[in-house]
Amino acid sequence: MHPIVRLRHTIFAGRKVMLPIPKGARVLEVGAGDSPSPRADVLVDFALEPRERWGGKIERDDRPLVLARGEALPFRDKSFDYVIAFHVLEHSEQPEMFLSELQRVASAGYIETPSFWSERVLPFTVHRSEVAAIDDGRGPMLIIRKKPAPVCDPLLMRAFKQKMNEGALAAINPEAWVTRFHWKDQIPYTVVNTEVESVWPVEPASHDDFNPRTRVRRILIAAASTLFALRRRLRGVSKVGATSRRRDPLAGPAHTID
Repeated sequence: MHPIVRLRHTIFAGRKVMLPIPKGARVLEVGAGDSPSPRADVLVDFALEPRERWGGKIERDDRPLVLARGEALPFRDKSFDYVIAFHVLEHSEQPEMFLSELQRVASAGYIETPSFWSERVLPFTVHRSEVAAIDDGRGPMLIIRKKPAPVCDPLLMRAFKQKMNEGALAAINPEAWVTRFHWKDQIPYTVVNTEVESVWPVEPASHDDFNPRTRVRRILIAAASTLFALRRRLRGVSKVGATSRRRDPLAGPAHTID
């Protein structure tokens, strides 16, 4: 890959750190995985091992980790100011319920998935939906199409992979690979084929020793995580006493790993 193209991809990889999150906001990340946003205060994932993602086992830090699914978040209504759902909506068998839960527990947030076209030409078998963000003149809206099978068009995927291996697509703008969606108050969306049931077996735990991120990206993530961890500690010290008066966001019993 050309150095300029590689630099552009590295800069783009920092988008998770540069989200428009208000200072002092209480932030939840759903589907945090092994590389959670440094800005998140509370993390949610449904398993410690990489059952439906590339990467390693989740490593704990100073933040609460709740084991739960996005379709049933164990938090009270509007417990958070902002919620991050980074490459997790496309995994859901029930996207309507998943989006409803995000709106219930938070006032605003950011959703990112593979782009509609990239999921069509280079599908992941653990992804159950194709997602686009389309503005029809009334503002951007998420358009979700459930996949009837893990791979909808094997021939298209094979042809695309060949071009990828030849390096013909290396210079594509990284923005083209993803659907990015910012929302506030409510998430406008539609599922175009609600009759489809995107249900197939979950892949077993695998790829424990594989990290898809470059060494530079891992260094930048580690640096940002250290910085935000320090900020959380300083914020905690400055709010001694206030924490005990704040309502616990947990709505009831939940598998929280402290």
